[in-house]
Amino acid sequence: MDSSQLPPVNQTITDSSRQHHPSSRHPFSSLLFGPEAFYRNGNYLKSTKNDFSQKKPLPVSYSVKTERKIFRVVKQILSVVIFPIGLYKLIHSFIGRYILPASSATISKLPLNYGQQAREKFANNLTEDEEWKYKRFTIEVDGNKIDAAIMGKVSTFANGRWLLNSNGNCQFYEDILAGDDVREFKRILMTIDSNAIMFNYPGVGASSGVPSQDTMVKAYKAIMALLENKEDGIGAQEIIGYGHSIGAGVQGEFLKKARLKDDIKYVFVKSRTFSDLPAEIASVTSRLLGFVARIFGWNMGSVESSKRLQVPEIILQTARVPKTQEFADAAQIRHDDIIAPEASLAHALLKDKHGTAKKNGNKVFIGIREGHNQTLNHWTVSMLSDKIKSFLNTP
Repeated sequence: MDSSQLPPVNQTITDSSRQHHPSSRHPFSSLLFGPEAFYRNGNYLKSTKNDFSQKKPLPVSYSVKTERKIFRVVKQILSVVIFPIGLYKLIHSFIGRYILPASSATISKLPLNYGQQAREKFANNLTEDEEWKYKRFTIEVDGNKIDAAIMGKVSTFANGRWLLNSNGNCQFYEDILAGDDVREFKRILMTIDSNAIMFNYPGVGASSGVPSQDTMVKAYKAIMALLENKEDGIGAQEIIGYGHSIGAGVQGEFLKKARLKDDIKYVFVKSRTFSDLPAEIASVTSRLLGFVARIFGWNMGSVESSKRLQVPEIILQTARVPKTQEFADAAQIRHDDIIAPEASLAHALLKDKHGTAKKNGNKVFIGIREGHNQTLNHWTVSMLSDKIKSFLNTP
């Protein structure tokens, strides 16, 4: 089935309830296994190369609404009519360009069409006998088109295990497919027998919209909804949320209001992330900029949601360790070249006066030697994979 033939599916989500509105006889999962699986198409290689080479997002194949369209329209009108509201949103978006430099070629100093170049590079290297299978698709959430991709093997697409990746602030999902980290990423997937789904935040690459805390979290919520939906979506049985840096912050914001499914096993991984975004900005730049980020709505953080989280959580933290190993002493945390020890999530949890993290048996802290943007080494990948499997195999 080509991308142009993907059946559109709509889903409405609110924070208090989830209501499904199927509009097709073909659930998204029919693309992953069975006679209509995308990789069984005789033109799979040609259509995949064509899809990944497209500059714009592909036709929408899954739609999520977190709020009524009329509410969005009213808010847009008010932001134009009422000057303070419009100015607030404008400044929030402006700050977002710096917080998420991947959304700005000027700030990131990357080519304007970096994402497309990376996709074309990836597509040109695809071969017919490639063990991994890939599918690019578009998911729409409250009017924003989110560019996303799936990867997995024929042998794993039906096993119900999925890893949801949320990028760091300078990262594109194309980097995972064609960048330096692809070997380690595949090693994790192979070790835990998982498929993967990845996406670009609004305003990054081919994803439409502008970067804001709200739109980034909504994009994550939409992908999670696709994974969880057993009627029209993928119908995952096990979900591993993997977030790096600001990607872990987005994950943490999602978890503040998320109602996780009782019939799905979850493991959340947070890699080298901050406890509080404004505090991190203050430590890297100045207290003034941290204060500005806070008053203009960039209050992203994972501490409270992490403390309340009842499902397993693994925190990867740069630390003073001889090798990759578990640790429980905040004094071992070291500067990872971006995030100072005191600004890290691991430090906040381990120094919690109520000892929530230490008492909670579902939380593991893994000390690693890699810096903030360094590729995970073989030992880290091995221990991380073992921990994920251990949690998933625990009743």
